[in-house]
Amino acid sequence: MKIIVNDIVAVPNSGGVFSVLTDFYKEVIEYNQVHHNVDWIFLLAGNYIEETSQIKVMTFPEIKNSWLKRLEFEFFTGRKLINELHADVYISLQNTMTMGVDIGQKWTYLHQPLPYQNEISFSVFKKLERKMWIYQHLVGAIINFTLKHSSTKIVVQTQWMKTALLNKKIANRNRIIVLPPNNIDVKSIVNVSKVDTSSFFYPATGMPYKNHQVLFEAVRQLEHLGFKFSVLCTLTDRDISALKLDVPNSVKLIGMVPRETVLDEYQKRILVFPSLLETFGLPLLEARLSNAYVLAGNTSFGREILDGYPNVDFFEPRSVRDLVLKMKSCLENDIQIKAVENNVNKKKSKSLIDVMVGAIDEK
Repeated sequence: MKIIVNDIVAVPNSGGVFSVLTDFYKEVIEYNQVHHNVDWIFLLAGNYIEETSQIKVMTFPEIKNSWLKRLEFEFFTGRKLINELHADVYISLQNTMTMGVDIGQKWTYLHQPLPYQNEISFSVFKKLERKMWIYQHLVGAIINFTLKHSSTKIVVQTQWMKTALLNKKIANRNRIIVLPPNNIDVKSIVNVSKVDTSSFFYPATGMPYKNHQVLFEAVRQLEHLGFKFSVLCTLTDRDISALKLDVPNSVKLIGMVPRETVLDEYQKRILVFPSLLETFGLPLLEARLSNAYVLAGNTSFGREILDGYPNVDFFEPRSVRDLVLKMKSCLENDIQIKAVENNVNKKKSKSLIDVMVGAIDEK
């Protein structure tokens, strides 16, 4: 069996986009330890993964460097290259499907939420939001066109993304598979929380939709009321400058930290999560597995991930007043953290490879 994997847009230091590639590559390595009859060809912008006897890499740096060249590849030139490789499966990890690919099994891993959410609308006239407006409207239209007209199966991380695709009539129900992330090392997460209710933690990047401005204003109001507390944020001074935010005295910027540190903080502090937009919202699931207390924005992804979890208090993510009230309850120790055993199914879900190969075996 031969499988082609297209992720030309993924480059180091591109955040979650590159994580999609590296996580999938780890799954391939693990899969190949047991299955020696599958060959892989990765189409990438550079030699970012190690080749093996079963894994080969073809590089196309010029495509990554130009949106026009990417469109040309996806709509015109890519089909010839891919069809000539005579593979059994073709999967795109970069949201779009290459048009005209003549392979029986086609898969698209859709992890770009901007075109599908209703919580936030971006403006083309605001410099900080312009790129996100482009993804929400222009790139979203391209993604939808390739998914709708290519007979690809679509893999998403959440039910709300599947519902959004169905509402937009991008694909029928049978073509959309919900596959939550399965790379959470639950063994490293202690299931007993000893939290300081006067300390909060928000692990998030400096994107505008992460909604730091609401959190910072809530902090200022609580400071004005005389409360003593701390809030750790994984922002940098550069993020603060780009977002044009004033940092309250109670907020400490710690920059990006290793994942092990993030998991450790769930045991010490309350997770406050005002983000308006997430593909999945991994910190919410990690905090749930940690049995931590969570203040979460009342969003579609937040409700889905924390459904049935008792140690959560939802707030309206655009309401400073609502967040102040929720944080005040924590500071006054007016909350209870319940010990919950097996609050989610900790058994590893199927990998993307399992799903693809299983679909082939069923035929």
